[in-house]
Amino acid sequence: MNALPDSVDVDLCASELEGTIDGDTLTVTIKRPEKKNALTADGYHGIKRAAMIVADEPDLNFLVITGTGDVFCAGGDMNAVQNPDRRWDAFTESYDGTPFETLGKIPKLVVCAVNGIAMGGGLVMTLFADLVVASHRARFRVPDLTRGVYEAFVAARLPQRLGTLRANHLLYGNDWVDATEAERLGLVGKVVAHDALRSEVDALLERVRKTGPAARAAVKREMARALPQVDVTGYWSSMGTAEQIEAFTAFLQKRSPDWAVSRDRDAFVQTRRSAWLAPQEDG
Repeated sequence: MNALPDSVDVDLCASELEGTIDGDTLTVTIKRPEKKNALTADGYHGIKRAAMIVADEPDLNFLVITGTGDVFCAGGDMNAVQNPDRRWDAFTESYDGTPFETLGKIPKLVVCAVNGIAMGGGLVMTLFADLVVASHRARFRVPDLTRGVYEAFVAARLPQRLGTLRANHLLYGNDWVDATEAERLGLVGKVVAHDALRSEVDALLERVRKTGPAARAAVKREMARALPQVDVTGYWSSMGTAEQIEAFTAFLQKRSPDWAVSRDRDAFVQTRRSAWLAPQEDG
């Protein structure tokens, strides 16, 4: 088999992704600034494609994911679901459409070079990466519950990374976390000057190259055994519910969601109220 060229562009089947091989590293750059680097279905599939290329090729050791401008990745583009120009079948492959678990399963190391805002799927990619280096301008947020989505990938990884209580504050409070706080919490491994992000990542990889590739793969595999399984079925079951549709509609209309309240247990709850609610006087 012929060796790979030292430098070559890679077709990732997604217009918003630029893939470049340089030596033993495939770098994927998300380039969709007009949409804050939000990924289409093609974009998510393209990152999976990049991961499998790195997994397959014996001369490749690293997958680096980064973004352009002041955004790493703002998650998935909720307006792009019915994009007629997409290059993969989002219907038949929906249950396996996101790249997150693939990043954790390949035997090579995945590095997120977080150049700016990381939220939604952008943050999830950092949770499934092996190394995370962030610009001092980076900011992080978990907005998924405000979209009515049961984000099983975050629920499975964020408590393990931060601890349950801190994860709860990010999940339920959906507050922004700056780079310094993210490093303190353990959300990122290292924060560096924005203009030095790529050089710092390159220096890190140079140190990693001094470790045995087979040993690295074995360590990654063993560490993954201790991680909880992701409830992917539950994640997809939250898509298309009345709650999720209302949340997405409210987001697109720039208004607060009108959350529905379940009344399925009203008869049962009514029998229990007498235990704590004083009788109400008429008038």
